[in-house]
Amino acid sequence: MEYTIVLGGGESGMWAALLAKRLGHRVLLSDSNTLRDATRDLLLQHGIRIEERGHSLPELERATRVIKSPGIPDSAAVVQRCIEAGVPIVSEIEFAAQHVAQGSILVGITGSNGKTTTTTLTAHLLQACGIDAVACGNIGLSLAQCLVRDPHKVYVMELSSFQLDHMYDTHLHAAVLMNITPDHLDRYDHKLELYADAKGRVFQNQTEEDYAITFADDPETATMLARRDPSPAHDLSFSLTRTDTAAYLEGDTIHIRLSGGKECLIDYSRLQLKGPHNACNVMAACLVLYALGLDPDLEDGTVTGALEDFTGIEHRMELTRVLHGVKYINDSKATNIDATRHALEAMPEGRTILFLGGTDKGNDYEEIKPLVEAKCKALIYLTTDSTKLHKTFDPLPIPSFDATGMEEAFVLVQSLHPMEGDVVLLSPACASFDLFKNYEHRGECFKEQVAKL
Repeated sequence: MEYTIVLGGGESGMWAALLAKRLGHRVLLSDSNTLRDATRDLLLQHGIRIEERGHSLPELERATRVIKSPGIPDSAAVVQRCIEAGVPIVSEIEFAAQHVAQGSILVGITGSNGKTTTTTLTAHLLQACGIDAVACGNIGLSLAQCLVRDPHKVYVMELSSFQLDHMYDTHLHAAVLMNITPDHLDRYDHKLELYADAKGRVFQNQTEEDYAITFADDPETATMLARRDPSPAHDLSFSLTRTDTAAYLEGDTIHIRLSGGKECLIDYSRLQLKGPHNACNVMAACLVLYALGLDPDLEDGTVTGALEDFTGIEHRMELTRVLHGVKYINDSKATNIDATRHALEAMPEGRTILFLGGTDKGNDYEEIKPLVEAKCKALIYLTTDSTKLHKTFDPLPIPSFDATGMEEAFVLVQSLHPMEGDVVLLSPACASFDLFKNYEHRGECFKEQVAKL
């Protein structure tokens, strides 16, 4: 009997354990912390052994495989013990992908920014076309949960670099790499090329029948691809500056090149998604449709209508409220420099009160310093350690304040007396774990304080 040990009792770990049990494996779920009561009860109900507040290292050596939570770094002692013992380590996605029903299609979407919006939008468009599709992966609904609870025909998966690190045999019919900018460098020895190579794993195992979708304007993607062996997959790229790609933006019109010399034209100005970065998300999603044999230019307007209906995702440039002419925008999902740069580019000159900070992942704030100077009227550092932020931005003629909680941050906002035309923007450029459970919790706390104004 196969023996599967799952490290980490979060959602993906719990469902990986349940899937392994359904497949007839002997299963142990081990977590260094205490499990949630609901998780513990569900696992015990299905006869799954659990281990809390630590890992039994000798037990790991008896496993057929270890399914590792993406939150556990490879440098952790428990992971190193598995490596020394020669026990295969896989991600939940890798494990579950080997057990999808025959005929199912896997789509993988990764990138430093834009992957959540693109994943959600792609599934939305497929569903509008009558395809049995679901958005899953690093987006809240794990692939293992889908297989246990509600199997589908097409799985549109958001993939993080941590998940890709331990994916080896997963075959993606359409693989999308949105972009590569510095992020999570603390997990990659502070080397961008290691992080980029992890992202490039999305294209492994593709054949000449598959599609590789990339952003033609991104130099880091080009550099990473040059290090890899050429892919046999069909190359579909999109661009904001070139017109020789499979999809491109020209003025307010998105062009999607189709087979037979046809072109699909999308009036981007009619969409609720705004900004060049969202144009990239739209182009990538439409190219996935094309890769799956669907025409984005359906005569009945199905795709166009679905694009116009799509409002975006929570915590990504989410307009929470307009009060006395002041806009409050929740961009809590901006956990790296590039995401905050995109947010600032959409802001008015000199009118933004910006919430910055959190758990730093090796950020170089100098990259956004000119934008901060041009766009911001005040900075609020929402973190337990603002040393690096002060060092970068104190030379600017912009007042800055420290806050160790969202309520304190909003007291500071009120003391600044924002006026009509100002924007209060939560776009931290950092992870949230110093003060909040996750970026969703940070965004919810922001919205709660806005509602109290």
